[in-house]
Amino acid sequence: MTLEEHRQLCAVKEASRRLAQAPARQRTEALLAMSNRLSAGAETVLQANRADVQAACAGNADARRVGILTLSAGDIQAMSAFLRQAAAYADPVGQLLESEYRPDGLRREKRLFPLGVIALLYEARPSVVTDGAALCLRTGNALALRCSPLCARTDQAVVSLLRQGLCDAGLPADAITLFSRDDRDLTLSLAQQDRLVDLFIVRGGYQALDAVRRAATVPVLGAGPGNCHIFIDESARPDMAEAIVLNSKVPRPLACNAAETLLVHSGWAETHLPHLAQALEAAGISLRGCPRARALCPGMEPAGEDDWAQEYFAPMLAVRLVDSLDEAIDHINRYRTPHTESIVTEDSGRAARFLAEVEANVVCHNTSTRLTDGTVFGLGGEMGISTQKYPCGGPIGVPHLMQQKYYLAGPGILR
Repeated sequence: MTLEEHRQLCAVKEASRRLAQAPARQRTEALLAMSNRLSAGAETVLQANRADVQAACAGNADARRVGILTLSAGDIQAMSAFLRQAAAYADPVGQLLESEYRPDGLRREKRLFPLGVIALLYEARPSVVTDGAALCLRTGNALALRCSPLCARTDQAVVSLLRQGLCDAGLPADAITLFSRDDRDLTLSLAQQDRLVDLFIVRGGYQALDAVRRAATVPVLGAGPGNCHIFIDESARPDMAEAIVLNSKVPRPLACNAAETLLVHSGWAETHLPHLAQALEAAGISLRGCPRARALCPGMEPAGEDDWAQEYFAPMLAVRLVDSLDEAIDHINRYRTPHTESIVTEDSGRAARFLAEVEANVVCHNTSTRLTDGTVFGLGGEMGISTQKYPCGGPIGVPHLMQQKYYLAGPGILR
């Protein structure tokens, strides 16, 4: 971290203190002003994004990543709309959680209070900037963004507009700051600023998350890859199973809540797997199967050991036949991230065992894995989907960006 970058981070910390004391009304005004600035500056963002996309293509970036990077006018309007949506959220700052008045006059309270500075390392997905800014403003936290070099121009354009919105509302622009220099050491240095950064959220692959965890002296929340499974039990209704599997993979195969492995009970597979495989392939999904799955569906490519631990980040699905619920649970617990795991079954007892025994942050019975989302869980948006069990698992929303602060008061109470 350069001296100038350290000064920037100190300014973010100072801004976080001002933001924490700002009234809810002012932060709401800031969110609305940020939304207006982004809408008005949409063409500036699109120009920057076109430059990023052109550079990414010239550098032979993966086509899937270029697709995530690319913005349309509609995308920018959706980003602006989320800022307005966050402005309507109930403000959590100062919310009373517990209160006790003791006979000796001591008053004890527990309230929600902003964490301070949240650092966010994220992939080349520009909407993450506005998602993070909206949730941080609503919770009274400052945001230090660490972007991918693939989207540096786009994110700088977005952040510039958001900072103007902060100033419009009389709040410090430094409450949202982008660190865009392409340097791995800068990322690791941010993770070591325990006096300046209060939480580091990592959205990214295994390598990035592992590197930050090894270096960090600040608390880290990992929103890493999602190796999500669906187990089709012997009693599953074929029509429901097909609908759930298709919905879990086809609409957004690159999403972290998309299914990556399909476990199928051998008794169900003999009758129904060929039809399901045909439906998946017709929808553009490539299949890789174990030998028993390929015997039923010869068109599948062979699956190797690496496929079971894979987040494909692609329209691809691994298929394995199992002979029991125990075998399915053992497979998931061996290869889980953990993220989201789903069972399709008409047997409530088997469903209860699956939900209790698989190691996952979200467990589903007869539902799509793609329901793992902040809105479904009543959180509005999220900063990512945590793939660790503690301090929180699943969608990282407003409650997870707050500290529980204790207050004591009394007429000269001593211990």
